[in-house]
Amino acid sequence: MASLLILRALTGDLRGQEFAFTTPAHCILGRSRSCSLRLGGDVTVSRQHCLLEFDETGDWVQDLGSLNGTHVNGERIGAREGAREGDGTMVQPPRFALSDGDELRICTTVFAVGLPEPALVESPSDEHQFTCV
Repeated sequence: MASLLILRALTGDLRGQEFAFTTPAHCILGRSRSCSLRLGGDVTVSRQHCLLEFDETGDWVQDLGSLNGTHVNGERIGAREGAREGDGTMVQPPRFALSDGDELRICTTVFAVGLPEPALVESPSDEHQFTCV
């Protein structure tokens, strides 16, 4: 497991920006101001769209019941599926393992996922550094 996850925005309002997350952590991406990484320029993004988790077991993404879904390498890994019959609760999709070089798409924003080996980690000055809880 990498100790740093880098998201490089390939499309969308954040195009050209890089975001670095240190581990262990969990970070919410979405439209809400309370999100660790805010995708506020795209109204198709849910308020709390997906969750990134990094711990000793790996690097993961999980859709949080978004309307338009979350995609990894073109595969839809989750979206709002509706309530379970009888109890009115939302069904939450399982988390999906991320690998170096994956492409993470949240509506119109596509990120290249970077999981550099610890020995290769440098501190680029143009990155946005995040420490999530």
